[in-house]
Amino acid sequence: MIGSKGRSGGTGRGGRRALARTASVGAAVLVAGLVPGTVAALDEGAQAAEVSFAYRCALPSGEHPAVVRVSAGLPRQVAVGRPIRPVDVRVAVELPAEAAAELTARGVASAGGAVRLTGRATQGEHSAELPWTQLTAPDTPIPAEGAYVLQGAGAVPSVTAGSPGVLTLATGPLTLDVLTRTADGAPAEPPQLAVECAPEPDRDTVIATVRVLPGPGGTSRPSTPPEVDQPGEPGTTPGPSGEPSDGGTAPGDGEAGPDTRPPTKETGEVPVNPPGKAPGGKGGKADDCVDPPPQDLPAVPAHGYVAGYANVLKLGAAMFVKDPGLMRVRMAKALHMHPCAKEGEPVFTLYSDATLDYRGKPQFPPARSTFLTFGFMPTTASVELALEGRLEIATDSYFAPDFSQPQVTKATGKIRVRLYDVEVNGTPLEVGPGCRTVRPMELTLIGRGGQDVNGVPYGYTVELGGPLTGTATIPPFTGCGTGGEDLDRVFTGALSGPGNYTKMTQGALCSGTQDFCPDAPRPKPER
Repeated sequence: MIGSKGRSGGTGRGGRRALARTASVGAAVLVAGLVPGTVAALDEGAQAAEVSFAYRCALPSGEHPAVVRVSAGLPRQVAVGRPIRPVDVRVAVELPAEAAAELTARGVASAGGAVRLTGRATQGEHSAELPWTQLTAPDTPIPAEGAYVLQGAGAVPSVTAGSPGVLTLATGPLTLDVLTRTADGAPAEPPQLAVECAPEPDRDTVIATVRVLPGPGGTSRPSTPPEVDQPGEPGTTPGPSGEPSDGGTAPGDGEAGPDTRPPTKETGEVPVNPPGKAPGGKGGKADDCVDPPPQDLPAVPAHGYVAGYANVLKLGAAMFVKDPGLMRVRMAKALHMHPCAKEGEPVFTLYSDATLDYRGKPQFPPARSTFLTFGFMPTTASVELALEGRLEIATDSYFAPDFSQPQVTKATGKIRVRLYDVEVNGTPLEVGPGCRTVRPMELTLIGRGGQDVNGVPYGYTVELGGPLTGTATIPPFTGCGTGGEDLDRVFTGALSGPGNYTKMTQGALCSGTQDFCPDAPRPKPER
């Protein structure tokens, strides 16, 4: 019963639709935030780039040293012609205390606006500008002491390599375009400030590298430079096949000299073509999208507790699983990417499973419940809920238009119900040791949650737990009664049937990958 838990900025109909369809390229990176200890398990297919660079930034009084931290989720390798779409891109600029004091001396209490980074995508002898220029920075207070950090986040262009080899993404010149404000929120002087920054010379500027593999059958186009699209422009929304939709046309190979056009209205793309080639000609292979199979991962062991209520519809009452059951979970045992996902469909699914553990048996602690059987007869019984097999868990992760990341977790399992120590109106009723359902009760529980636009978890998440709800059908009973007395029909008539609502509350999980792993907290069940 576990769930999962990135953020990008940006607006526009095209950008929102593109994100919903294409974020799966970097989704594996985001999975690393869903459960502890999964980063290593995903290293084969994705990478989380987090790099710091030495810069110099020019303020009105002069230059200051600065630290620029770039983070993004990227694939480790892609096939030729497949877009490389960075996700969860953040660029933070840390100005030293002296620069912060200069701003404070001018009466600036806070500043916010945009971080504009112009990098380069390079493959062999070819390169293209990498305009990460739509990074929004929220209004951030200037500290009274210490360094000032302004962070921008947002959607950035994808890069498509037309030939195999190593593609390098590198940082470059950076500009802070900020609006300055006084303590009362009024514009400061000057009200707008452009801070130009550049990397220190002779320093490494590489953000990340991506291996570009030959296409199916080992085929690919001749060596061509990378192509960079412009997110949010008309016509750049890729369709399910990866080709632009809304009437857009994909760049192809022509027969003229090098092309130096600005982004076209039709495609919004900045093509960079090799000598002797230009867009406009025929060619370009169709990008047929096929979901890859799930990828097995080294499961992460964890444990936690779950408790709650299970209604018995016929009796109009609920059974309280008061003593929380211990779950032993294998988190992130497999990952299924959905690069063909359409808008509103999950972009990846994370699989886990779990079992129960009560004194070495796969069951909840026994629950003692009292009901009015048939509406008038007080009946008390101990109920054993035993899990057959494992609880299978699938977490679907989506990307919403506001760049939040909702998730829906479905946990399915088979529970066998056994009754014993039954009393009717205070008198023991011998039901025997085998009074149980004829078959397991099939239970499906759903947990809804995720991360909001600020990366804050809400609802049901793997780290924090939360409520899971569902309904189940209680099967008929068998083996009830002793000494030739058949009580099967009594319990079947009183208890069995569909529509039994269940609400379980899972506590926070504790994984063995944590440095300190105390006994997991026991949840307070929600009614």
